[in-house]
Amino acid sequence: MSLYSDAEYPISADTEKLHTDEILSYARPGTWGTAAQRTAIAATARKVRSDAGVQESIGDEGLASKTALSKPAQRVATAVALGGVEIDRTFCEKAQADGVTEGEYVEIVGLVSRLAHLDVFARGIGVPSRRLREPVDDKEPSCERPLEAKREGFFTETIPSEPEGGALAKSIFGKGPTPNILRSLSLVPDEARRLNAILNQEYFSVETIMNFDSSSHETLSRPQIEIIAAKVSELNQCFY
Repeated sequence: MSLYSDAEYPISADTEKLHTDEILSYARPGTWGTAAQRTAIAATARKVRSDAGVQESIGDEGLASKTALSKPAQRVATAVALGGVEIDRTFCEKAQADGVTEGEYVEIVGLVSRLAHLDVFARGIGVPSRRLREPVDDKEPSCERPLEAKREGFFTETIPSEPEGGALAKSIFGKGPTPNILRSLSLVPDEARRLNAILNQEYFSVETIMNFDSSSHETLSRPQIEIIAAKVSELNQCFY
């Protein structure tokens, strides 16, 4: 059975495939978190949003209590889950001072943001959020920090665009200069790749985003897409 078989509207096979892999990604170990920790982070985010009345519960919040998370990690997950409006450089620095490493911070931001995307998508097509899976293995995270990462003036280190970022940058972003938003999670390359895969599928790729005659939707023009995007940004106070 497909992931969105209960949807009234047809969902493309590519989108269903992407979202199925997204759901499974929480049940797998990452760069800085075990599968159990990543599942708990995701469940914590859903519980926070449900308790705040942002979304309806689907009953998988109990996964949050199956693995102990540090209080600082919970605070980061909570802040991101509620829209990130309180997050600034001071918040990021305090999280690290409290014991959340820079890599862990980026991974948590990526996990919670990607889950919010899935939940909002589900609500948009009129179906409940898809349930989180139980952790699938107990492997330890790699904790690999890319040597190419550097300070570029952001809250955390990032991978520069090609050519400065080398082969790693090319493997994540492709060739040439890359918008900052696509590099925002690059201290954890796997999270950056996932973010970019979502944007490539549901918005625009790096190659097409500056082509204002292109459209990623067969029934919407580029200006119509951007009007919707601008309104969503306004409602979410996302003034990037």
